[in-house]
Amino acid sequence: MTAVVIGIGFRSAASASSIIDVIETARRAAAPHQLSALATAADKADHSGLSEAAAMTTLPVLPIDAAALDQAAARITTSSAVVAHHRGVGSVCEAAALAAAGPTARLIVSRLISQDRLATAAVAIEEPLP
Repeated sequence: MTAVVIGIGFRSAASASSIIDVIETARRAAAPHQLSALATAADKADHSGLSEAAAMTTLPVLPIDAAALDQAAARITTSSAVVAHHRGVGSVCEAAALAAAGPTARLIVSRLISQDRLATAAVAIEEPLP
């Protein structure tokens, strides 16, 4: 099965509703692809809002370590100087999605922002090797 992963970035103040909002927007944007997982920076994988959102969407959370985020950063399409300053990559959601979907993954949905601006999401799909 081809991996289709939603990468999630969020501020510590983000609630489950913020995260669910952006997940549902990403899910609609990625249709008709079947999503296989959520991915986020490893240090945020246990956030209560993300855990609740994952349970509601029945998608597992894949924690992505800083080295994998850094490797995927060259393939992101959007970048925030503020996020880059704090996290080392310009888009946590895009880098997490790409890292989780694999080394040949590409973005099919660039960074989306929740209505309250506390959470972001992007979707990557695994590309088969030629």
